Amino acid sequence: MPLLDLHHVAVKTADLDATERFYVDVLGMRKVTRPDFDFPGAWLQMGSTMFHFMAGWAALDDDGKFRPGGAAVHHIALEARGFDDMKARLKEFGLPVSENDIPVPGIWQLFVQDPNGLTIEMNFDTGQEPEGSRGPEGRTVDI
Repeated sequence: MPLLDLHHVAVKTADLDATERFYVDVLGMRKVTRPDFDFPGAWLQMGSTMFHFMAGWAALDDDGKFRPGGAAVHHIALEARGFDDMKARLKEFGLPVSENDIPVPGIWQLFVQDPNGLTIEMNFDTGQEPEGSRGPEGRTVDI
């Protein structure tokens, strides 16, 4: 049986409202119906992949504490389009952003942390960016 795709990512959160606002309002995911579990949470959709957010007791480790950051997961990388618009959006929300230009194979990257300390990496294929896009440090795409 071959693996087909990533179905969902589950993220623990101490602040469900801030987390939901970040992923919906900033990154543009959409909220979808979630089963009635015995803990608070939210399911958000991005393409064919979902993000499941777990709050309340489900966000706590065995010792009853919430641990921010990714633990063993260093970051989550997302394929994206519209580097300049996303960079402007992140700055509009006052979020610290780092960026990177990888000429070969032609990827621009944005990095931001979600409200739980989890690093989100967004990868933009320069060949798919709109003509005139500036990218990191003002590099312009000539298509």
